[in-house]
Amino acid sequence: MKGIIIAGGAGTRLRPLTYTRPKPLIPVVNRPFLEYQVAWLRKYGIDEVIFCTNYMADAIAAHFGDGSNFGVRMQYAIETTPLGTAGAIKNAQRLAGNDTFVVLNGDVLTDFDLDSIVKFHREMGAISTLTLKEVPSPSPYGVIDTDHTGRVLEFREPTESIKKALASATHLETTGVDYINAGIYIMEPEALEHIPTGRAVSVERETYPLLLQQGAPVYATAREGFWLDIGRPAQYRQATNAILTREIAVDPPGAWDVAGYWSEEGAEVNPTAHIAPTVHIGKNARVHSGASVTGNSVIGKNCRVGTSTTLTDVILEANVLVGDGCHLEGVILDDGCHVEDDVIINIPSVYAAGTVLRKGTRIVSSAD
Repeated sequence: MKGIIIAGGAGTRLRPLTYTRPKPLIPVVNRPFLEYQVAWLRKYGIDEVIFCTNYMADAIAAHFGDGSNFGVRMQYAIETTPLGTAGAIKNAQRLAGNDTFVVLNGDVLTDFDLDSIVKFHREMGAISTLTLKEVPSPSPYGVIDTDHTGRVLEFREPTESIKKALASATHLETTGVDYINAGIYIMEPEALEHIPTGRAVSVERETYPLLLQQGAPVYATAREGFWLDIGRPAQYRQATNAILTREIAVDPPGAWDVAGYWSEEGAEVNPTAHIAPTVHIGKNARVHSGASVTGNSVIGKNCRVGTSTTLTDVILEANVLVGDGCHLEGVILDDGCHVEDDVIINIPSVYAAGTVLRKGTRIVSSAD
């Protein structure tokens, strides 16, 4: 069985973090996100992986190469123009061969039991099986209706405008439970014969509705466990929090320090600094005297945290410099940002790579 990871999107919802790299390579707790997905597939014995790539495809290929450093054989199905979910899978057909394969959207963090999903797929004799996740209704995701056996009856896929409206509505009243498409599919090679070539095709809006219309055996099965689509900054933070608090059992780089936090090779923390147990300190990072790093915070590789600086629920990507006497809360700083001395920011915000925040900058909520 092979794995196919759809990793071609431009990651527009995660800008500015995706201006300089593809979304699947954004580090989550100092590990490129795609590495978590490859590790999940490998855990279940899948050691041949195909990446469907478009946006910054060269960066993904340069990072993973032939896959040997990650214990898999890696191949690439490159799209010259974006082909959509189904089009991307179709573009990988030559590499997928005649095997049953697992398809995974490139922004899904999960610990679902893949073996049990594959077992269900085979028992049902399905041409394709979707994995479902229970969420409160209404939700900004496509909803799947099934019969008592799990055979899919209907796809209810909201428009992009409805998805955006629901995603931004923070005070929706819950009206029940929905089962959503979790972006994990088990597919037989004959399913690809129903996907046209040469244009963008949506698996949710075109391929699966066509298979249902033709009476093909499309099934779905719900699973419990951790699942998250990291498509937006708030979800990126949520994924970070889940790993730091061990809500999901994955392997970030480094090891548990005797001082009671997670750190990587070469990290140096001054004995007078305070580091919470839910903090990850990256390779060769420096935390200076009197600093305090608390909440679910990540300090990236080669970062510097200055004297008497306080960081709470902050994510610093690689090579970020934070000066002395700063107070940052809920901030994401991309690669190479420089925060000069005495900067105060307590509003959740994201700063693009290379941003410089000048000495004494103050960005606070109106309540302050």
